[in-house]
Amino acid sequence: MSVENDPELEALIRKKIKQMMKQGKDMEKEQRELIAHLDSRNFDEFIRKNKVAVVDFWAEWCAPCLILAPIIEELAMDYPQVGFGKLNSDENQDIAGRYGVMSLPTVIFFKNGEPVDEVIGAVPREELEIRLKSLLGD
Repeated sequence: MSVENDPELEALIRKKIKQMMKQGKDMEKEQRELIAHLDSRNFDEFIRKNKVAVVDFWAEWCAPCLILAPIIEELAMDYPQVGFGKLNSDENQDIAGRYGVMSLPTVIFFKNGEPVDEVIGAVPREELEIRLKSLLGD
């Protein structure tokens, strides 16, 4: 018996697909909320309001930036006490210039609104986590 010949099974499969699609959208929304999308209007407030903030300077054309993105998302989920943000360097050259960002990706760590550390390039999660833990005093 095939699925096409079983309307009950077909209905269950359709229901499950809708459920999975909703879960995917919910997870995507949750990730958007975990990582602030920064620009010239909200950047200064973001680094001020978060005792520890991690900002990923990236660009759409940057392949290593795409490699680093899921690592930043994982860290944002694991460290809810830290503010995580992404700043598109092409669209916000004034801020990238202010912090001397010349290579992408660059991750800058802020404490009390001041830059205290940075990592250039797509690095393993552990490299970022070591620096993050030192800022948190873990």
